[in-house]
Amino acid sequence: MKRNLITTAFLILSIFANCQKEEEKTLAETSMKVKNYEGHIHIGFFAEDKNMEISFYSCGVNQLFGIAKVRYFSNLTDHHQNRTSNEFNSATDWIGPYFVCGEENIQSGLQKRFTGGWHGSNGDGTGTPTASTNDVTILVDGETINGNMEQNAQQVDLFVTNFIQGYDFPVSNKNLLKETIHYQVTDNRKIDVSVTIEALYDLRIQRYYGLQSQNFAIFDLVKYAANQQVINTEAIETNSRCLSNAEINTIVLSDRENQYQLKLVLNTAEGLGTFTCLGDGLPKAFSASYRKSYFNLVNGKELVMKKGEQVFWKGSYTK
Repeated sequence: MKRNLITTAFLILSIFANCQKEEEKTLAETSMKVKNYEGHIHIGFFAEDKNMEISFYSCGVNQLFGIAKVRYFSNLTDHHQNRTSNEFNSATDWIGPYFVCGEENIQSGLQKRFTGGWHGSNGDGTGTPTASTNDVTILVDGETINGNMEQNAQQVDLFVTNFIQGYDFPVSNKNLLKETIHYQVTDNRKIDVSVTIEALYDLRIQRYYGLQSQNFAIFDLVKYAANQQVINTEAIETNSRCLSNAEINTIVLSDRENQYQLKLVLNTAEGLGTFTCLGDGLPKAFSASYRKSYFNLVNGKELVMKKGEQVFWKGSYTK
């Protein structure tokens, strides 16, 4: 009888140990998981030493759908148990706002103010909305998602349509731009971004940065690079710029120990990424002491657009 009890106990322990090993193996093999809860998209990246989660949902004064929160985890176990080491809510644009005005009001002497992105009617993050999200479509591994769900995934596609006012809205009462954003998130920790901008009326875009970043407190340095070749490195809490415009296409944010890194890469071969609307002497990339980094797509040369005309740019966020 005693031998049977020992044998039974040993079998139970063996089964439990095997189940635990299988669970650990499954967790280790999960590289990306996506969760949709009430329109909040949470995408987790899993690895032994690099664990993080990026959330997309409506945020800011305009309640535009975009990058809303980034969370970091010390290790795989903490990630699965939802114990964060660092957490950052978005407090600014990731996709740039606009100085944009209808052609009919360009000579009216109106004060230029940013609209769209994180900017309200006061020109900053306050006031009344200057933009709105009209539609969000979510695909997980090619399948359209409508309700709450949670599953492993290799690719998540988010298609967002926004309407943007101009700074002449008080006199025009019109949305001037249709902005279509495609975020393609893949399990190699990369977010490809494609933005198409359509003029709804004849207009002029006088400034537009496009791809930019919120430089979290974990970052100490900003590097400007041409592909893998670093041009210059600067402290992140200073006003800085790339020292050479030649071939510049990358901004790298990092801490001094290289534990954390965020890389912004702009496609400079096509669209607004060719910098044809950048004035002479202006940097193609720069950073501000209030912890923002920017590409400089339209500045110094106005982008004149006719109704129905479209422009675009492409870039990516990666580790």
